Amino acid sequence: MSDSQQTSSKARAKDQPISFLDEDWSWSDPSSWPLSIKFLPVAVAIVGIGITVYFPSMSNQTRLNTLFADNSCTGTFNYTFQIARAKAHAEELSTHDWEIGTAFEAILELISPEKSVFGSNPFPKGEIPIRYYKMDEALSYFHDTVPISEGKMLAENGYSVSDPASLGVGSIMLGQTSPKRLAAVERQKDYLLDGAPRYANGAISHRVEVAELWSDAVSMVPPFLAYYGVAKKNLTLMREAARQCELYREVLTIREGERKGLWKHIVGPSEMADGGAWSTGNAWAAYGMLRVRATIATWSTSRDEMQDEIAALDSYILEITEGAMRSDDDDSGLLRNYLGDSSWFGETAGTALLAAAAYRMGMTLDRSTAERDKILKWADSKRKAVVRHVDADGVAKPVVNSLKHGQREPLDGINPEGESFLLMMGAAWRECVCSGRCSPDP
Repeated sequence: MSDSQQTSSKARAKDQPISFLDEDWSWSDPSSWPLSIKFLPVAVAIVGIGITVYFPSMSNQTRLNTLFADNSCTGTFNYTFQIARAKAHAEELSTHDWEIGTAFEAILELISPEKSVFGSNPFPKGEIPIRYYKMDEALSYFHDTVPISEGKMLAENGYSVSDPASLGVGSIMLGQTSPKRLAAVERQKDYLLDGAPRYANGAISHRVEVAELWSDAVSMVPPFLAYYGVAKKNLTLMREAARQCELYREVLTIREGERKGLWKHIVGPSEMADGGAWSTGNAWAAYGMLRVRATIATWSTSRDEMQDEIAALDSYILEITEGAMRSDDDDSGLLRNYLGDSSWFGETAGTALLAAAAYRMGMTLDRSTAERDKILKWADSKRKAVVRHVDADGVAKPVVNSLKHGQREPLDGINPEGESFLLMMGAAWRECVCSGRCSPDP
């Protein structure tokens, strides 16, 4: 390019941008480049950052192939079943409030384990950290699925007191950047503590119309109260979460016979009363108490102040775990839909969540104890039994109809909460293996 051409080109650049297709510039002369070329690297970088930040929460199936882009134990973990498909089923089919809350918890434990209460430091500086939902798969799912409630509970529910509370943890996380969500959380807390029916011993009822206790409720209300205790820096709320577990155990636990230590499903005045040890109900209770225990133990304010409560929760969880182990007698390797009752079929949902609870409980015990080894070995056997019953599409069967737990035939379809339990089982096993406590043997 001649000197006169260069001068003309520079003068023009000051007055107006040069088209990318304009012939009056040269790659060999950076000073002649149009603005569209000069700023191209910046544009590419911005697009790259956008893809890095937003794509993980938009491409669940691809990301689930490895979960993490590294060569760590977590990043290369083999779950031995189609966990990505199970996750998709949990997300797509969960419609009831407790199903959505359970799916959120399962995705959190699977995809963002450091953010769940089972993480090593879920409360940096003793607080609920701010979570931006577009950067987190679990929160993205929750944000897109759960609208902000204007009522006294986190979801419209005229039947159950406790089920809407299963949405509490996700609402608290999103509430760190949404005052309206936090206001809804406060109303839910107020209703539970001041408006909901109570059983004779003070336990918060599972039902709206009558004071009735269901083992399911222990996975809904106490974990919410404990997590909100951290958010509000309120040790009294944390103590109430542990107390509710104790009150439920006081009424529901079976105290003698072969089922000793297991929990009845429902105690109350309605036609729903059920003295059987429903496997999923026992799993709900054990896992709910594990979440409360983990919240207490990882929040610096409660860790030292509530050692007695931690010890009590450990004993309650072990009672259920040991009761399930004693009633483990089905040829399929699965636990029966009702524990200790040989007339029932082996069932995957309760087995999967009880296996997850056993892994979590085993990891809290001393590494050298025989009890720990026994529990983790049993958890391995139950996990393997469940995996044998998961098909190529990530569906576990035979599975209970959770809306009709007394139905004698397995559900002819997919149980959404059962699919979430598969994620919880996989996440718990992965953590046990990656911490060196369990064998990676599939």
